[in-house]
Amino acid sequence: MSKIIKKIPLPLDEEGFLRRECPFCHKEFKILFEKQGLANLLQKSVDSFIAELKGKKANLSENSKSENEFICPYCGQRAPSNDWWTREQASYIHNIFKNIIAKAVNENLINSFKESFQSFRSDAVSIKFEGKEMEQHEPRISPEINDMKIFDLPCCQRKIKIEENWHNKVYCFFCGFPHEYKK
Repeated sequence: MSKIIKKIPLPLDEEGFLRRECPFCHKEFKILFEKQGLANLLQKSVDSFIAELKGKKANLSENSKSENEFICPYCGQRAPSNDWWTREQASYIHNIFKNIIAKAVNENLINSFKESFQSFRSDAVSIKFEGKEMEQHEPRISPEINDMKIFDLPCCQRKIKIEENWHNKVYCFFCGFPHEYKK
């Protein structure tokens, strides 16, 4: 089994926040992680995303569910870590995976068949392979704009960014604790 390693850069705003989208209310917000925490979260999310592309559900033990689930700051709903991609992020990652697959198919199948059949010549048999290489597209994602207001989460000593006009209860993305919004 071969392993493909590909770094997937996701845009952060000027203060290092990553945009997220609630799978329930579809409101966007941003989270701030330490660099390693962000890398770990993204790796878990990408692994789950790949498993879903393969038609498998990520198998989480009861102990790890709470570590791999987060809470929407707006509606308070809980969802697995791989459900918080924005539509643009999900499309971007999907296109990267499609390009990895296309490259592997082109190099290992299409080009191999073309080379094999070109060198195979016989008076009795004529084989011609006319395979077309899979297309690859440059994955694009918009740069992250510096919008939203910072909201401190004293329960977990973390920060998130929420919509400028939000004045209701704010749930901690990490533990779910409901905070009253104070102007």
